[in-house]
Amino acid sequence: MSNYLVMLQTNSNQSFIFSSPRLREQIGASFEITLLSKWVKDKAEELLDTKTLPSSFWVSDSSGKVIVRFTEADGYPTDLAKRLIQEVTLRALTDAPGLDVTGVFIEATSNTVCAEDLQELDRVFLEYSLNRRPAAARFPQFPFLERGSESALPASPKLSADDCREMRRYARETLNVPLLTNDDTNFSPPTQTDQDAQDSLSLPSRIKRAWSRSARRLQLQEVVSRWAPDAPDTWPKEIERLNEDPFQLEGAFQDLPQAANSQDTLTSLSSVGVIHIDGNGVGAIMRDLGEAFKKTNNTLDKLTKPPYLRMLNPCGKMPPRFRSYSGKLPHFRSYSRKPPRFQWFIMEVNYRLDDIVKEAIARSWADVEYLANDDDIDLVPVVPVLVGGDDVTVYTDGRYAIPFAEAYIRHYERLTKDDDLLSVLAIVAGGKKAGAPERDHFEIEDYIIQEPGPLTASAGVAIVGRNFPFHIAYDLAEELVKRGKKLGKKPGTAPCSTIDFHVLRDATVLDPEDTLNEYKGRTQRPFLIGHYTPDRIGDATTTSSEEAPTTTSQPLSSWARILQAVAAFDGKKPDDPTQTTGDPFPRARANRIVKLLAEYVNVPKDDKARSECLGYVVLKDNEEKFATQEQIDKDKEKPDDAERITKRCEHPSCAIRLEWTNAMENARGTKALVKALGPLPSKTRLDDSDEHTEDCIEQVRWLLDLIDLSGNLPDGYLVSRIRRDADISGSAEAADDSTEGGAK
Repeated sequence: MSNYLVMLQTNSNQSFIFSSPRLREQIGASFEITLLSKWVKDKAEELLDTKTLPSSFWVSDSSGKVIVRFTEADGYPTDLAKRLIQEVTLRALTDAPGLDVTGVFIEATSNTVCAEDLQELDRVFLEYSLNRRPAAARFPQFPFLERGSESALPASPKLSADDCREMRRYARETLNVPLLTNDDTNFSPPTQTDQDAQDSLSLPSRIKRAWSRSARRLQLQEVVSRWAPDAPDTWPKEIERLNEDPFQLEGAFQDLPQAANSQDTLTSLSSVGVIHIDGNGVGAIMRDLGEAFKKTNNTLDKLTKPPYLRMLNPCGKMPPRFRSYSGKLPHFRSYSRKPPRFQWFIMEVNYRLDDIVKEAIARSWADVEYLANDDDIDLVPVVPVLVGGDDVTVYTDGRYAIPFAEAYIRHYERLTKDDDLLSVLAIVAGGKKAGAPERDHFEIEDYIIQEPGPLTASAGVAIVGRNFPFHIAYDLAEELVKRGKKLGKKPGTAPCSTIDFHVLRDATVLDPEDTLNEYKGRTQRPFLIGHYTPDRIGDATTTSSEEAPTTTSQPLSSWARILQAVAAFDGKKPDDPTQTTGDPFPRARANRIVKLLAEYVNVPKDDKARSECLGYVVLKDNEEKFATQEQIDKDKEKPDDAERITKRCEHPSCAIRLEWTNAMENARGTKALVKALGPLPSKTRLDDSDEHTEDCIEQVRWLLDLIDLSGNLPDGYLVSRIRRDADISGSAEAADDSTEGGAK
């Protein structure tokens, strides 16, 4: 029996979302991408004349990418595949103008879904996409047409009353967009505003804006339903509290005339955080699902209920009966309408990963809400604009961006670790050992990670000024993620989660990579955090002596220890930031050292090692010679500078060493800071274990990080986050103590 695989995928999603600088349009655009799966379902049910699609239909379903299957039992699979692509791409053209949807299909080589066919489908899709006209080419471009505001596309008429009515009906009846207490049940949720009707807008902009409120409501309902799964009656009120009004959100992030007259607008933000997070190793798993299936097949029958809300696998609640795997995927009889085990596995990975990402967003959002309440802030706006697979982009208040990113990674790791399936896939995501043999079966000794554990992720946070273009900030955050992945996925080591951030002080950004390279060697970013960090840090700390704090186990996480250093830098007790010592590290001195670091990084590598220099030189025969301690001490006793034979060495490494030594001798609070910096990692030593930089150089490289963290974290965050780790550590120690004298 012949069967056909059909792939439909959205292309250039970032360009579609960020084609407009307006937040409302970005919210609406992100939502339109998620409609692809719904369009496929609607049209397939229509083509097959059924209200329930067969379980064998779905092969893969993730944000912006769908793979489905037609068999002869469904009719004529070739015609069905062509019609599905035709109808869905037409739907995208009319309902989401500007969204580029591509569809291809192939005849499968077997009666079931197999990895080879999926690879061939990807190849055909790529070949077709490269030769296809872009979505923008579908719009006429005549010189006499009026341009849409903030768009290169022509302006379009306002949406008709019938258009708006149909969008509201579809939102209520098909998408189940919730109604709020002040809504007119016949005409809600709102679509086109009076202002939008009057403005000169392109058609994509009008549609995106019309969907923005529905998108925001569904977004908030997803969050609050995970906060209170057993109390749906509370959801509408909570959605209203979190503010579902896109106008008001725009007013918080951007200066907009139309938002100025809106009632009860959110407080304008002093800074904006653009967060981009991407999973580590997930792409490799999804690219080779056949190999992933080999390694997890024997675990599928043992799966327990996941520790989070989840969607049900459309291929069935449980995997098809187990069959031993010997290199080829198990086959079912040609007339079977049941999906094969491999097909069930693909959908299960899709859904579990999607649900965990949404759960991590919801929990991180709750953490930020709790933190804001402690800081007496009514509401921190959180706006997810891109949630696809393991890819997440979120806008929020600049002060809460780093806490959100760290919370997301913490929850993401914990949820994947507690998931029976994804925790095993983490072994695969970690990669194989160098020189591991090729096998047709799974052997755990071939892999770097030896036991089920968490998946990891890399987060980039761009903190920019209000009104800064979102698309530039996104590019910067994406580049930060790339830097984090480079460190976190170092070959031969377990992949680590990372956080990297940048506080943009210059409004002009031409190239994100060039912008970040300006700070190379002056900071310790990106930071390794999460489950696998202790093994990676090891002895690669800013203190390399035998008395290094890493010689004993650290009760706090790497991130909590970084926050302790921030507390010491601010003149607070590292273990209890509620108490102040009154001895913050002098900002002027910190900035001076940071400037010296900028000179230090430009010194040739062979010229950096000046361990023999005591910070002073002697001029002899017009050449600088290292001064002895005796010469230095004698010169200090001479009242007249003209009689002295030594002078301060101007070499950057010596200047830094002298500044740091002087600070420890004269600046109150420096010793506490040095103690806090001791166990923190040295990025130089993480990158190259043979690099022999001085401890003081590695310690002062934390100063710019501490300056930026100190100025961009909410007041209560240090206290709550350090206390949380301390409480967890205390609980673990108590548990260990409870086994004293008992069974081991």
